[in-house]
Amino acid sequence: MAQGYRPQLDGLRAIAIGLVGLEHFGGPWIRTHFPVGAGALGVQLFFVLSGFLITRNLLSRLEQAPAGETIRRFYIGRAVRLMPAYYLTLLVLFVLGMPEVHDFILWHLTYTSNYLAAAGGPLLVFWSLAVEEQFYLLLPLLILLSGRNAARVAVFLIGTGLLLRILVLATPIDRFAFELSIFGKFEILGLGVLIGALSYAESRRGRRLRAGPGWWLAGLACLAFQCVAWYVAGNGILRHLTFNLTVGVYFACLVVQADAERPGLLARFSGFRFVRFVGKISYGIYLTHLFFLKLFESSTVVEWFGTIPLWGQGLSAVVLSLCVPTVSWFLMESPLLKLKERVLDGREAVAVRMAPNDKTSQTPSRAG
Repeated sequence: MAQGYRPQLDGLRAIAIGLVGLEHFGGPWIRTHFPVGAGALGVQLFFVLSGFLITRNLLSRLEQAPAGETIRRFYIGRAVRLMPAYYLTLLVLFVLGMPEVHDFILWHLTYTSNYLAAAGGPLLVFWSLAVEEQFYLLLPLLILLSGRNAARVAVFLIGTGLLLRILVLATPIDRFAFELSIFGKFEILGLGVLIGALSYAESRRGRRLRAGPGWWLAGLACLAFQCVAWYVAGNGILRHLTFNLTVGVYFACLVVQADAERPGLLARFSGFRFVRFVGKISYGIYLTHLFFLKLFESSTVVEWFGTIPLWGQGLSAVVLSLCVPTVSWFLMESPLLKLKERVLDGREAVAVRMAPNDKTSQTPSRAG
């Protein structure tokens, strides 16, 4: 069953980046009173989406092509999609002399910013991108080692993540440092892997995975529990033990609904072209938005424009956070994606068309 474009998945990306923006642009009141933490929710939604889409994509391509070819194409595709914008952002910030980037450039270049922050270094948005890259390196290997049983991989990730989370409480390891590591995201990524595996299994039967009433009851109960826990216990041990798993269950329900294109509020929200476009450029927004706020702290801006009111800083940062990623999308990201599709997916289509009629060739068809 062909996957095709799912508008509601871009709607979810828009919600995720909106929550992150609310955390960073909303001021101290939002950070203190928003249930659970807006930025944390946005990042967790991105993780579930990532685990879901990458797993389903890998399983589909592994069925069509040899494992080595599939993994090679997977890594090329991820590099083309993510690295140009990432390294361009690093280059600009390095040239501008931003200390958090300039003084720790090797960490950022090697996608280990999360461990830099865990060790007491600056905490930049790059930490979650580092976790994503480490996940992309790990997941294909785990799927191959499991005999292409992604559901088994999901159980391993969730179970290991919970065990490590409990063990951290008995060690001197800082809980926040653990959260920044790939191990601290095993449960949330594992939930994404699980629904990706279930979705792929359903697609092979010609159906789409759907979240039934039981799923939603569990998801809403988990979210309600976490909201109450936030107000009662704050950012303590209870949150450490339950946050990733509980909000992950709720977001898994949302992702399954979006992929099934079910009617409802999410469908209506995703019906707006602007919303879908924000979802499409959400990666660029996430990469750059926080640094626009720092522009107003620079001595050059203060010297030229004086002290800009907080509302003016916030409005300017929001506008720049939309405009710059839009330019990046049209001038760099979208053309590179089209080039990647022509080079990789175009060759795949030719191979798939030719393989059934090629009775003499002993070479497996290339796909994935």
